[in-house]
Amino acid sequence: MGKKVWIKANGNGIIATGHIRRCMTIAKELSDLGADIEFILSDETSADLLKTLSEEDGVYYNARILHSVFSNPITDFPALDGMLRDEKPDFLLIDSYFMTEEYFNLLRASVKENSPGTKTGYIDDLCKFDYPVDIVVNYDLIYNDEMYSAPIKLLGGEYAPLRKQFDNIEYNVKDTAKHAFLSTGGTDPYHVIGDILNRVYEEKGIGSKVLCSLHKISCDVIVGALFEDEYKKELAELAKKHPEITLHEYVTDMSELMKDADFAVTAGGTTLYELCAIGVPTVVFSMADNQVDFVKGFDKVGAAKYAGDVREDDKVIRKIVTWGVASLDNSSFRQKMSDTARSIVGRDGAKKIAEAILELT
Repeated sequence: MGKKVWIKANGNGIIATGHIRRCMTIAKELSDLGADIEFILSDETSADLLKTLSEEDGVYYNARILHSVFSNPITDFPALDGMLRDEKPDFLLIDSYFMTEEYFNLLRASVKENSPGTKTGYIDDLCKFDYPVDIVVNYDLIYNDEMYSAPIKLLGGEYAPLRKQFDNIEYNVKDTAKHAFLSTGGTDPYHVIGDILNRVYEEKGIGSKVLCSLHKISCDVIVGALFEDEYKKELAELAKKHPEITLHEYVTDMSELMKDADFAVTAGGTTLYELCAIGVPTVVFSMADNQVDFVKGFDKVGAAKYAGDVREDDKVIRKIVTWGVASLDNSSFRQKMSDTARSIVGRDGAKKIAEAILELT
């Protein structure tokens, strides 16, 4: 039997797929190193998402459903407390931005009483407080390491948990951009992709002199696992009218799609790190609180261009389209961004996290 590692994470239409996706990447590395992995989930929705993403990757994990409220973690604590007492895992990794100081204090007390050999870790996005864990992971480009007192701190872009398919990919910046990659991750609650496609391919009478240069651009569009059915139908209708648009659902070769793109548009999240690892020039926007500061960090170092927050700025779509037009024939601009992006993101972050976990247990 290998080390017993529990991973507590969730995913749904509100918090999207990023938490489970990155934890799956770490889980794969842990499994390869001999650990026994079990996901601890709040509800059936998260279990269905884990199953869908596992089918895409061809890697499956055991999962346990606590039947609690994902946005109120304290509701799952009685069940978790009993599990720690009865099963005593070697490590518990937590990934949720709903965690509170009260929860961590209860967890620390439970571990001390019920399973003193269990080590704990937390993947941090929001820097809300000093998390009382053994390992803290924060792979933002800009961070404050002084706020953490954890014995092991895995901080910075070198710890971005990217899938193995993003290792050592050759990427060439073309003289003229002709192909785009569009993604919002697992969800698109503000219909950003639809708005971009409508503006480029449908609104010929509005700013047509500017948009005509983009109209012949081909687009690979990622349809996320949690897109609403009606929204998927709208995108399908657009793709039917415009052969330049290709929709992709349940993608297994994401790196192949990305490396063929001359530039990309994405929300903040794991997808941005993946694009940077390859070197795709990217304009990024935010649509959740935990995305804002870290995407600004990419803009600050020149690894991506930040267009704004779609929840607050009604000009985000126009900024994205304008950036696309400006970058079409500016290969030196795209090359500089590509080189910077590749230099700031590590390719073996998930392996480093997995190794740190197993070395501690």
